[in-house]
Amino acid sequence: MVFDPSDDDPFADDPFEDPFADDPLEDPFADGRTDTGSDGADDIEKTLGEIPRATLLAFIVVGVLVHAGLFAAALGLMLVGFRGQWLIGGGLAAGGFLALLGAIVQYRRFRRAQ
Repeated sequence: MVFDPSDDDPFADDPFEDPFADDPLEDPFADGRTDTGSDGADDIEKTLGEIPRATLLAFIVVGVLVHAGLFAAALGLMLVGFRGQWLIGGGLAAGGFLALLGAIVQYRRFRRAQ
């Protein structure tokens, strides 16, 4: 008996054929429409136009502070823990924690104003 590798290979017919082409779960958001007539930029512009300027500004400031704070605090703690660089790592960790504190203050100030 000669072993034929194509017996076990489901892709032996056409290597570029998608075996899941007829799978209804392939694209759960496809509803049969091919073109919605918009690329989404109009929806984003409309939504951003409806948001009050103070809310959008507070959201952006808090988001930037949280991301920068988490990055700096984590990097600083890793520098202290793994490399023993107390000056740079400690400064980064302290700056990161201050940025997180600033995000909390900004959020509470915005919530109080609403």
